[in-house]
Amino acid sequence: MIRRKPLSVLLTALCCILPFALPATAPASGLYAGAGGIYTDFDDERNDSRFGYRLYAGYDFIRIPALFRLGLEGGYTRTGTFEGDDGSERYNNRDAGLQGTITTLPLINFHGRAGYEWGDSEGGMFALGASVGVFPLLRVRAEYQNRNDFDAGMLSLELRLP
Repeated sequence: MIRRKPLSVLLTALCCILPFALPATAPASGLYAGAGGIYTDFDDERNDSRFGYRLYAGYDFIRIPALFRLGLEGGYTRTGTFEGDDGSERYNNRDAGLQGTITTLPLINFHGRAGYEWGDSEGGMFALGASVGVFPLLRVRAEYQNRNDFDAGMLSLELRLP
């Protein structure tokens, strides 16, 4: 008679059950939206860093539970007030791009995004970041953004629809 230790029995059971449980925990729709504060850094002598905000939404069209997501994300960014050539100004930009996310267990996801922005500043942009789940549908997301005229850091709340 073979006697197994309780821990090895538990680990074996988890390894057998976990692949079937993961698809049920993944967001089914792929839709998400978020809002957050953005801290911009202008690279010139007249302007220091400023605070603004960003609104965004996206859709993951490829979803492999507990591994990877690929989708499109678009957003609107309004920077803090800075000193322009003819007085006080703000940047109002829209952006769209492709986002890839590596999903990890249990809570942390890492993502990269590349796209194009237009509005007061036009050009390519990219972002790198991570998010942490705080409730089943709510995540806290932080990212570094390299935009055409400035660099930025963003901290936001993101809601993923089931």
